[in-house]
Amino acid sequence: MRYVMIIAGDEAEWARATPAEEEAGMAAVFAWFDKWAAAGKIGDGGSRLETSQSARTIRMSGDGPPVVTDGPFVEAKEAIGGFVTLECDDIDEAVAIASTWPGMSDGSSVLEVRPVIPTPGP
Repeated sequence: MRYVMIIAGDEAEWARATPAEEEAGMAAVFAWFDKWAAAGKIGDGGSRLETSQSARTIRMSGDGPPVVTDGPFVEAKEAIGGFVTLECDDIDEAVAIASTWPGMSDGSSVLEVRPVIPTPGP
């Protein structure tokens, strides 16, 4: 079954990382991907996202056209920084794999794991 692991954290903390810290962090992330890809647990891969300041939020406004505003402006410390799809037997396995994410050891990441609803095929 397919799961998505949503990676969130404090963007201000991520921005404070020195180039050496960012390089070490990315090396740990690539090693994590290599380990779980070799085990056949990475689905469609994953992606790192631009900061929330680059986002646009779209909301319906009554009967009029959608209204687009800058950023998500959610009252939360953590922002979504990326996602990974996982292929696991069940959610417990997906959670166990997610728990090994490099940002978990230093508390810089908060993860959410959700089952993906299969898209009906033709």
